[in-house]
Amino acid sequence: MLDFKELSSDGNGLEQLIREILLIKGYRVQWSGKGPDGGRDLICYETHESEFLNDRKTWLIQCKHKVKNAVGKEEIDDINDSCAEHNAQAYLLVCSSYPSSALVTRFEKITANKAIPIIATYWDGVKIEQLLSTPRLWRLAQRFFPVSSKNSSWEIYATESPNHWIANYRGYHFHLSNRIGSRVDFHFGSIDDRINDIESFNLPEGHCIRLRAVYFNEKVGAYEWFLDYMYDNNLKPVVNSAQIANGLGDGWSLDDGQIYGFDVITRPYNPDSDHYDIDHYSYYTPYLRHYQNGFKRELEFHEEIRTWKEEKEVVEQGEAFRKESFEHLQTTFKKLKCAKLLRATNAELEKLPLFTNLLDWVELIEKVDLKEDRFFSALFVFEVLDKAAFFKFITYLPQEISPTFSLYNRYVCLPDGEGSRIDLNDQDIFELTVHLMAEITHNVIDGRNELNTYMKTLADAAEKYILEKEIL
Repeated sequence: MLDFKELSSDGNGLEQLIREILLIKGYRVQWSGKGPDGGRDLICYETHESEFLNDRKTWLIQCKHKVKNAVGKEEIDDINDSCAEHNAQAYLLVCSSYPSSALVTRFEKITANKAIPIIATYWDGVKIEQLLSTPRLWRLAQRFFPVSSKNSSWEIYATESPNHWIANYRGYHFHLSNRIGSRVDFHFGSIDDRINDIESFNLPEGHCIRLRAVYFNEKVGAYEWFLDYMYDNNLKPVVNSAQIANGLGDGWSLDDGQIYGFDVITRPYNPDSDHYDIDHYSYYTPYLRHYQNGFKRELEFHEEIRTWKEEKEVVEQGEAFRKESFEHLQTTFKKLKCAKLLRATNAELEKLPLFTNLLDWVELIEKVDLKEDRFFSALFVFEVLDKAAFFKFITYLPQEISPTFSLYNRYVCLPDGEGSRIDLNDQDIFELTVHLMAEITHNVIDGRNELNTYMKTLADAAEKYILEKEIL
């Protein structure tokens, strides 16, 4: 909830807030003179366009800022006289708390009196908060209520559709939709976790990621998140849309068991423009159909080209990340004098998800160039030239629970009639396998990070052995 204590106690903050609300909504507003209580009244002109004759109604608006108590009848001037003074046909009381029942009755009687052409009504604190809880006006909430608008408590507002809501949470204003269901509370934990992921991106000043909408397809257990990467157009972007989506786990089943998609658009903004707001309604209104149905937002042709290039760049970066530590370890092993590296094969963690729900794997295996069943392990095959030195080298390599390594002495088995024969003389071939424990590997990203870190540790240990035993 918004805390009206953040507004100035003299009432000026409330008056300015209401004026800003009306201006954004397109009304013509002007100040009148100060009233007896020192406050300023607002005059608002409401125009009704017609094919026959346009009509204009003048509203007299008075603001009363009381945080706790109700606004009483005795605190309001004579409404008829005040409206007559300003040639107004309507009266609106705006209060940060609420009007007393006697005052509400007074408004109702004035409106019902046909002899006096005046209507009277009120906005209380709840109404003000409802008005501010929209994409178009949420920036005012952030400006006038900088603390409470960032409060971690959820604010959910129903819409005309039982499966669609407007949400305010942790300073984000976004749409929240289910494909079918009318429950919303079960999303809270997952959304909180994903916002933590979003805020873990270390972006410099002038850059931010804004949440626009979350769509949930409960039939398949899949979320679609709609995000905008915003950057000051005086600066250069420090990350691209595809990198953000990939970093958040686009296409993966995350810790809550749901599949996640992230629709990220990169948007430069002009902070000096009088049209600028980080949560401007133009980031919401044109995309309501997408937000409520989980459709990815359409891009202009030049944006599609940029997105394709970004996705290609992410693939290339991912491949470089997959190879970096492996190739470094491979290069280090080639420096050994006690053994000759014959062959090396990297782990194929990244290809594992491609096998989901496929009936025939033959074509896929050929397409992705899967040479060995090595999803969770990297293989290094050595011809050992000096066994004593090689075994000493192995003692330098640190053992961990996962990842870890195993060493095997390999024998060559050849066909021999209906059976096989083993070459017992060829005992110099050893296999060093660096592997993860599959049962405690949460996902591809974590698994690759763990493997890369461990392979770097092995490379450092091998360098230490070479320096101490083969060079000195």
